[in-house]
Amino acid sequence: MSESSDQHHIKGKAIRTVTLVGAVLNVFLAVLKIGIGKVAGSQALVADGVHSLSDLMTDTAIMVGSRYWTAPADSSHPYGHGKFETLTNAFIGLMLALVGIGIGWDAIETLSETPPPAPGMLAFYAAVASIVIKELLFRWTMHKAKHIHSGALRANAWHHRSDALSSVPVAVAVIANAIFPSLKYLDQIAALLVKQKAAYDILWPAFKELTDARGSAEVEKRLVLMAEEDKDIREIHAIRSRQTGGSLLLDCHILVDPEMSIENAHTISERFKQNIITQMDNVIDVVIHIEPYTCEERLVNPCSVDEQRHQQKNKSNR
Repeated sequence: MSESSDQHHIKGKAIRTVTLVGAVLNVFLAVLKIGIGKVAGSQALVADGVHSLSDLMTDTAIMVGSRYWTAPADSSHPYGHGKFETLTNAFIGLMLALVGIGIGWDAIETLSETPPPAPGMLAFYAAVASIVIKELLFRWTMHKAKHIHSGALRANAWHHRSDALSSVPVAVAVIANAIFPSLKYLDQIAALLVKQKAAYDILWPAFKELTDARGSAEVEKRLVLMAEEDKDIREIHAIRSRQTGGSLLLDCHILVDPEMSIENAHTISERFKQNIITQMDNVIDVVIHIEPYTCEERLVNPCSVDEQRHQQKNKSNR
């Protein structure tokens, strides 16, 4: 069952509201980290501050782009508009990679110069503050994502978690420099790692989506378990998944009693589809092909769901 226009409107509004809160916090964190990074002499913290600015660009792209990718499917885009989100992420990732290359080049140049003094502890406190704020933002955004069943908002929540983790090497570098003053290049190395990891985290998923790579092996395994729990489904196979923006599209074949009427088989497939969409927040549509469970199928696929149940029952009786 596809989402109505009202549901898409409500979801889009919620995404933009939560993202706006994240944008305000990103501005605060960017100013805090860049300012303190300059004062404390931490290139890694400055890099992390630029990362927060890139997050602001991400937030802006999400607020603007969500008006397109949360739009319901139409005649020109029958599978929805999720790829608009993928293209936005790819653009942001490329911009972030360019910024990372620039910061990395600056860090490499400083390796041939006299090592800079170790960053002050103020940089450590700023990094810890960033970790705490971003982790809280992750939890709040994830809560909202589950409430409105939004794959895009869920993806943005994980982006906040990734940002929190990106501040960890900054804090570690400052502490390591304080304990081991001879390791004066740790801060530059941390600056390089922060930006390149952020670019990779954005670009790689976008690349996989644009090339229609497999969506989620875990979701496919869960789909099999759900089919095993349905007494009217004899077997499930030919499961495929692909990502579209922050959501998943699935298709599969289910085998039912060949003596069953078409109407009953259709009812079973619709019920199964609704269960999938209800229980898996990031799945927005499922295409189910119905097949009769015949003797020929048993020969081709001898380990059916029916037989798996029978085997499990025999094991439990032993």
